[in-house]
Amino acid sequence: MKIKICFFIFFLSFSITIYSQNKTLTGKWILDRIQFSNGSNLEINNPEYSTKIIYQIEPNSLKIIDQKFDASFTANQIKTQFRTINYILKNNYLIIQEEKDKKVYYFLKAEEFVKKYPDFSLKKTIRNNDTIYIANNLSDFNFDNDLSFHEYISQNMSQKDRPSKSFENLYFKVEFILTKNNKIKDIEIINSIDNVYDNDYISSLKKSEKFLRNISDKDLLITNEVHHVKWKNDLTNSDEKKLYKLRAKGLEYYYSNKFEKAIENFSQIENLKIKDNKFKGFIKESRIKLGISYLATGKNEDACNIFYKVGDKTTFEVRNFLIDFCSK
Repeated sequence: MKIKICFFIFFLSFSITIYSQNKTLTGKWILDRIQFSNGSNLEINNPEYSTKIIYQIEPNSLKIIDQKFDASFTANQIKTQFRTINYILKNNYLIIQEEKDKKVYYFLKAEEFVKKYPDFSLKKTIRNNDTIYIANNLSDFNFDNDLSFHEYISQNMSQKDRPSKSFENLYFKVEFILTKNNKIKDIEIINSIDNVYDNDYISSLKKSEKFLRNISDKDLLITNEVHHVKWKNDLTNSDEKKLYKLRAKGLEYYYSNKFEKAIENFSQIENLKIKDNKFKGFIKESRIKLGISYLATGKNEDACNIFYKVGDKTTFEVRNFLIDFCSK
């Protein structure tokens, strides 16, 4: 009888521990930093040196960068069909390492991340005499669907298969308010593709409302951007063609660690006359790799000037470079 009682007490204690652990795991986790297991930083040209990774953990699922997986949890592992992730919880951090991976990932809960880095706090603004807050995609709202927010809108557009070569404008930007009661209002097109595309997007956006969950208890101003591209053969503007050529050569040299040659090509992109935010994604990527190439050749000041053209310390693609190498 004593053995049975002891076993029951052990089982109950173990179950409570696992339940408490899983409850602590649940929520949105933001990547703070990745290091090698020996404590050293990644190489500056490692694509994960400065990047945005968000884990959304629910009792039976794990969403990584908006990709959802069924998952099970033990006291020290997260298991999906494809991956086994070892983890510990320490000093508010979720510290994870995949099997056979030498890299260690440090995550903070969204609220702890914002507390540590106040620049990510929701910023107040006034719109139509109402006080609203600019969304940061961290501690503001969730999208409760297997698809990501952007994928859902794209998949539910009636002209989702329309070829981008038919677009005169390639850059689309929209703003809307998500109320604290999860209602979309005041949709405003900032950069238009054309009337057909704009109306199609708005229709799909309205369909997404039922999956949006405002977790901030504030009315949020949300901005979405869509960057369309064209094949090189569909281009007619000479500077746009040159952008593709310089980018391709720059990437070739960059990935061969020929950073001086990469600088020669990427830096020329800055002088091109590209109108209306066309190819904004290409230009952003080229600037980041130009900045890294400057760092690799000891030109830190030039690197920082380029990184600040990309964004600030709330721009995940450059924030760790700005923190580690730039004093502004």
